[in-house]
Amino acid sequence: MVRQTSQEVERTACLWAARLDDGPLSETDQAELDAWLAGGDERRLGAFARARAVALHSRRAAALAGGAVPLPPRPARPMIHRRGLIAASVGALAVGGAGAYAFFAGRGYAFETRMGETRVVPLDDGSVMTVNTLSEGDVRYGRRAREVVLETGEALFNVVAETGRPFIVRAGEAAVIANGASFLVRRLERAPLQVVSFSGHVELNGPTGEGLILAPNTRAALAEGERPVRVGAVDADRELAWRHGRIQLEDETLARAAREFARYNPTRITPADPAVAALRITGLFVANDPVSFAHAAAGSLDLKVDVNAREIRLSRRSV
Repeated sequence: MVRQTSQEVERTACLWAARLDDGPLSETDQAELDAWLAGGDERRLGAFARARAVALHSRRAAALAGGAVPLPPRPARPMIHRRGLIAASVGALAVGGAGAYAFFAGRGYAFETRMGETRVVPLDDGSVMTVNTLSEGDVRYGRRAREVVLETGEALFNVVAETGRPFIVRAGEAAVIANGASFLVRRLERAPLQVVSFSGHVELNGPTGEGLILAPNTRAALAEGERPVRVGAVDADRELAWRHGRIQLEDETLARAAREFARYNPTRITPADPAVAALRITGLFVANDPVSFAHAAAGSLDLKVDVNAREIRLSRRSV
């Protein structure tokens, strides 16, 4: 088999992207596309993702300028498990500063991020999902609704308005319904679900159907089995500092700070005792540099830092 040149790969990818924009592929064309992507040339998947991303962002810009851009319905296709998707992509879909991750051949696809990783996922309707560290879930678009299932982690959604087809994020017992909105959903272990609205219409629904409308720049929480409650106003820069590789702490305990850094780093920060864990700190820190954070905390709180391969230990200085 003759290996395509880089220009030929990019040209073929653009042709396939253009054909997908015209509507769903026939079974024969879909099989041909799948065979081309799996043909042993690692450049193809990345080129195809770039071509689709350009098309999707162009469509999003058109939607924002002149209203919703309807998509032709696609035939149902089986979901692609995230493990198989990762094996197929081999990390080749880095697009832009934070990277992009999507599988555009079908209507449904999965997403997953590793520790310390963030990814930008352009969606089929021109909406964009930005996924934070250690997150996973599935995108399931249908004719009547656009649905994302967030199994765990955190994601920012910038949603294009589309009449008659709401955008729904399902997270455990909760359903967040939005249209033409920007909002964050955070589903972390041992913590209530949190939803932060930045703009547009955002509604948080609990397990029994009760709904709560969020005003811009406000947060709501939903504990398991409870009703959703308003938490209060938020600082958007603080909530979204992770998009720039930062953790912004505002009068947080060291225990809470340690849990936050553990989302981004395998080396854990360990307060030596409950008194140290209860100490509070404020500041903006690099998410993947727990050692620098520990030294900054030690300097401001008069603590001692001990670093080894397994942990960063913060303790009181000996008198």
